[in-house]
Amino acid sequence: MEEIYLFVYGTLMKKFSENPFKNLLNQELNYVGEAYTYGELFLVDYYPALIHNLIGEKRKVWGEILKVNSPTIVFDILDEYEDFFPNFKDKSLYRRELQDCFLMESEIKVKCYVYLYNQPVNKSKKIPSGKFIE
Repeated sequence: MEEIYLFVYGTLMKKFSENPFKNLLNQELNYVGEAYTYGELFLVDYYPALIHNLIGEKRKVWGEILKVNSPTIVFDILDEYEDFFPNFKDKSLYRRELQDCFLMESEIKVKCYVYLYNQPVNKSKKIPSGKFIE
């Protein structure tokens, strides 16, 4: 069976121990390491929004890679948390996509599921550092 990975860059990172959705998933996810992916990060209300870079840009977003032990359980919970509706992607707040992510210590590339923001960000504050938590 192929291993499945998730890249998190906001309130699902281990620094947010009080997140109830994260606590539901503790037994279903294993921490792999700090990582980055390419994209731009914005602050929408109190949570982050990752979008693709414009063509030719190489901005980084920093987060963590987690190994997914039970994909059905994990993605059922996270899809609800992220307001992702697989059958109604256009109406979803986020969409789940596979994207290349890179472990910080080794630069090893890992294909991870990432929740990308699916709404306009023109009224949101850009986070130039690419880090939700400084």
